[in-house]
Amino acid sequence: MLSPKRVQILTPSVAEKIAAGEVVERPASVVKELIENALDAGATEIQVLLENGGKSLIEVTDNGSGMSPEDLELSIERHATSKISSLSDLENICSLGFRGEALPSIRAVAETSIITRVADAHSAFELPADLKKSNPITFGRFIDSPHGTRIQAQGLFSQVPARLKFLKSQGAEVSQVRDWIERLALAYPKTGFRLISDDRMILNLRPQDEVERVKTILAEGDNYPVISASNELAFRGEDYPGKLSIRAHWVQGLSLPHTRKLFQVVNSRIVKDRLIQHAMLSAFRQSLLPGQFPALSLWIEVDPALLDVNVHPAKTEIRFIHSRKIYSAVENLLSSMISERGAPAYVPTSSQFRSEFLRGSSHPYEARDSGWNFNATPSPTAEPSTLGLPETSRFGRYVGLMHNTYIIYESMEEMVLIDQHAAHERVRFEALKKSRKSGTGMNPQSLLLPEAIHIEKEQRKAFEDRISRLTALGFETEIFGEESVVFRSVPAAWGVFDLKSRLKNLVERTLALEIDEITSAPSLDLDDRLFEKLASESCHSAIRAGDRMDATESETLVRDLFTCEHPWNCPHGRPTVVRIPRGKIEEWFQRRAPLS
Repeated sequence: MLSPKRVQILTPSVAEKIAAGEVVERPASVVKELIENALDAGATEIQVLLENGGKSLIEVTDNGSGMSPEDLELSIERHATSKISSLSDLENICSLGFRGEALPSIRAVAETSIITRVADAHSAFELPADLKKSNPITFGRFIDSPHGTRIQAQGLFSQVPARLKFLKSQGAEVSQVRDWIERLALAYPKTGFRLISDDRMILNLRPQDEVERVKTILAEGDNYPVISASNELAFRGEDYPGKLSIRAHWVQGLSLPHTRKLFQVVNSRIVKDRLIQHAMLSAFRQSLLPGQFPALSLWIEVDPALLDVNVHPAKTEIRFIHSRKIYSAVENLLSSMISERGAPAYVPTSSQFRSEFLRGSSHPYEARDSGWNFNATPSPTAEPSTLGLPETSRFGRYVGLMHNTYIIYESMEEMVLIDQHAAHERVRFEALKKSRKSGTGMNPQSLLLPEAIHIEKEQRKAFEDRISRLTALGFETEIFGEESVVFRSVPAAWGVFDLKSRLKNLVERTLALEIDEITSAPSLDLDDRLFEKLASESCHSAIRAGDRMDATESETLVRDLFTCEHPWNCPHGRPTVVRIPRGKIEEWFQRRAPLS
């Protein structure tokens, strides 16, 4: 039997190295912390130099404001910072680095030296790795500037073998550094960034505007269009009033099997918030195939008092006061952007695309018996179709069918292909969705045994306020105790399969929505299984690939497609429309077609 060990105080050296592990995990952690300090110092140019993937040397040079000798000496002390001075400052944090732990943590695991100079100083000052006093030195320019800072960290984790053995290959560590530089460059497009690894230029980003920086980082030089949207709202009548601004930039047509091109920037800080990411992906639910994710950057600007950035030592996690409102605002903005601009294309899709399909003329549209049961009621605000009227249509003329699957239109500028199965699947889905929303399938079905779902105490009041809205959707539920809600009935369309986990998801999604948004969201939007059931039903009842349609039937289908809320994809994410510009076709054949 082992005898108990006595409690003892760790030596300062061991304690510092353990604490440093919370901030410094690998070379990329060092680069991130030093770049954030440079950005807070107002740097417009930042250069990162690596040797052996950062294990031998990490050097970060910036042209920021620099430090005085007095500040330089204090900067390596734990909890030394120029960003906050009192507890109340934590409610209004606008800087990236404010915890006062970066430099001392880096010095605890690497030999760190600092050279810095402020504007109008007679010389630069150096803090060597083995000294605590700063000494005046002769130093050149900091990236074409007389002021700035250069920090070198050598032998990372050489004295902490437990950490060193977990570092990956040189290529993997350089890749992690590049990823972090790209994230920070996305948040600060007006700043130039360079990454040099073993004398090889890896990254050279010049100052750009926001959209161009998104193209550079997310599209990686490929000629994908970037679709942008923005919105602002205010939190009025709340305990914590404030304003919210949201901007989104989507690289249209680029989808990936991972989320590495999904960026969140909150108050100029790169973060990974699960709530925001869920809202971003929820909006793209019907726009991408399963397992595919968008290339998307989201900017959120909110009053600092409504945000807690002091959640994680690495400052990559945040907490919102108005989390449900922000979730809804993000999802609504992205959903509107996709609905209006979501057509897959080789070139940017005109915002007039939908209206051109529905443009009116002197020829009134008449519903015709096409032989297919589309089960879709055209929008009462939609104007007549002119697709079959080349003399008046601004979009183009109907050409025919290809392989009894793709409907073809042409204009002077492009050719348009429409997948008849995906298009009819979308039409059927929205018609079925409309019938569910109007009440069909929403009649309550009593459960043999009520289902109890756990909620947090602080969520009790919010859920209680939403019960009447759930009742309108066909749910019978009530608060039970302090931490439970009980469901006694569910809509008939839900069925009872895997009901407990689905009701748990329903509770979470209900709490994430604003009260007014719950009844406008049909129950299929609150349950994945019901969504898939409806999508499958619309797929099986739609026109198939290979079914022959004449011109009238084709035009009727296209007209109905563009009265849908979300015409660009079938419910499973397959595209309904592809646009091929004339220039691309001429490039293929190396011939310019006549304009007549």
